[in-house]
Amino acid sequence: MKKAICIILTIFIFASSMCISSAAVDYADNFPNTHRNTGHNLADLIAVAKTQIGYTELSTSTGKPLVPGQDGGYTKYGAWFGMPTVAWCAFFVAWCSNQAGISTSVIPRMGNCAAFANWFSERGRYFKRGELAPRTGDLIFYNWAGGSTQKHIGIVTGVSGGYVYTVEGNTGSHQGYRAEAKSRPVGAGYIIGYARPDYNDAKTYVGSFSFAQYAAQKYKYAQSQSGALDGSHAKRTSTLAVITSSATEISGSDAVLHGRVENQSSYPVSSAGFYFGENKSSLSKYRTTGYTKQKSTDLSCSIAEYAGKLEMLKTYYYCAYAVINGTTYKGPVYSLKTIDDRPQMLVLSDAELTMSPGETYEIFTAVLPLEASDNGISWSVSNNDVIEVNNGTVKAKNVGNAVITAQTNYGSACSACSVTVTLPSVNEIESENISENEIKIKWSAIEQNELTEYEIYRSEIPDDDFTLIGTAKSNETEFTDNSVQPGKCYYYRMRCLGETEDYNSPLSSPHRERALPAQPEIENITQNGKTLQLEIKVAQSGLLYTVYRSRSKFSGYTPIGKTACSYYYDSDIVIGEKYYYRVSADTEDSQSRISEPYIKQTDQIPQTVDDFIFKMLSPEKPLLKEESPFNPASEFIDL
Repeated sequence: MKKAICIILTIFIFASSMCISSAAVDYADNFPNTHRNTGHNLADLIAVAKTQIGYTELSTSTGKPLVPGQDGGYTKYGAWFGMPTVAWCAFFVAWCSNQAGISTSVIPRMGNCAAFANWFSERGRYFKRGELAPRTGDLIFYNWAGGSTQKHIGIVTGVSGGYVYTVEGNTGSHQGYRAEAKSRPVGAGYIIGYARPDYNDAKTYVGSFSFAQYAAQKYKYAQSQSGALDGSHAKRTSTLAVITSSATEISGSDAVLHGRVENQSSYPVSSAGFYFGENKSSLSKYRTTGYTKQKSTDLSCSIAEYAGKLEMLKTYYYCAYAVINGTTYKGPVYSLKTIDDRPQMLVLSDAELTMSPGETYEIFTAVLPLEASDNGISWSVSNNDVIEVNNGTVKAKNVGNAVITAQTNYGSACSACSVTVTLPSVNEIESENISENEIKIKWSAIEQNELTEYEIYRSEIPDDDFTLIGTAKSNETEFTDNSVQPGKCYYYRMRCLGETEDYNSPLSSPHRERALPAQPEIENITQNGKTLQLEIKVAQSGLLYTVYRSRSKFSGYTPIGKTACSYYYDSDIVIGEKYYYRVSADTEDSQSRISEPYIKQTDQIPQTVDDFIFKMLSPEKPLLKEESPFNPASEFIDL
């Protein structure tokens, strides 16, 4: 009965451990949002999205990243919506918007691409491909088959050279399984439209107070003033009309003028163009179109190509003209006012950075207002021994402090980022469970002059509650924890300490090790017929025990079985032989020291009366000798 109970208990423990291990899937987030919000919606959204580039769907059975061609994995974006294993491109946009602190009145939290597009369309902020030029911060919608329904969504990070640059979730293969940066031709047929969120700086502020002060200011720029100033310059007949239209694309140095000539006369247009200048009574003449017989001719030109670069915040006058049969005909005179298109603010995605030697980090920039001319940014560093920066990409070189300064090449907008390069983390921790009460921690030496010592922390759970348990000198690479309990699992983290607290490294990633289980002993062995019963002295409950046997005391031990009880039965023995037994305690990932040998000489089994009679009557061994009683030597019969 006891043997049966032992077997059932062993099976139960094994099955329970299998259930627990199969159900516990750890979905690690290897792409956390490391961006610190500045309060500018557009800059924050793109900066958050860029921190997620490379995120990959995770297997629902192992928690490991999927490979191309696989689909249906777990994502943190879908999990945020309560749907962790479905298509997640829209979840990605909503998640990034939430992380960037953008109000739901600017970008809603939706999990469907078509619903996203409808929401923006209802507010007049959705446009089809070709209706408006895309720009940074737009949401881009796709239909790979060229249909009208939005099937995929991304975030526009830039437009240049006929390409639109994006960050998108659920992409990377036919099914989509990663977050990646993409570039696609602006005119691609599968791009079906864009949404333009109403980003604003102050209302959704979640960043630093200094930025909020700037963002709260309202930048207002003069718009073109369209209106005829002198109707006497207009020329209309039944056969001719010279029309002056509003200027567009007005900046601080240029504007695009528009007009039209409608000529129904029998004479061709010899030339046409614009009068332009600062004084409306003495405008200069600029020819843009030559001889034409067309009945309707559209006029357009970038005036800076003809009159030279304009001045900011200045009023200019212009009108269209046409020369027909030697006579010049003018349209009405319009005015425009150039704007101050210099950047008023340069926003960096990070005001402070903490790095380790050898690491790189990309700082994202945004020039405000969005309409300002962006002619690039110049970067400088206060201490080139600590870091270097190249077009916003920062590389940490040595422990120390430095300040990065960025300034627009056009205008004088600038911003700064403080960088602290700390000691590197201890990344290669190894361990050895020396005994049931000792675990030895080992690591690779950190070769940094600023290193003073190492701190060792321990916890019984991987994510929290780490306590300092000891220190090691800067020239040491191992530490022994002699306060562990037998068979218990522990997690270790380390920190490098510098000459000042600012240079202390971050805590390393948790490293797991289990102390050896307590060593069991064989207390007694009793024989019951042809079966030996081993009694095991159990030091810990809930473990499996492996029994070993040999014919020699010092070698030749082989495992003969396992038990979860304090006893074990061995029926595979030979009567009269001597056996040596040893036992060890096992966990899922460690084994105790093996016990000292226990010697057992098996005894002969006593014969019963029935056994004796059976032996006597056996034909193999007759009771009496079957031979002649006559002795020829004595010639007598032996009685």
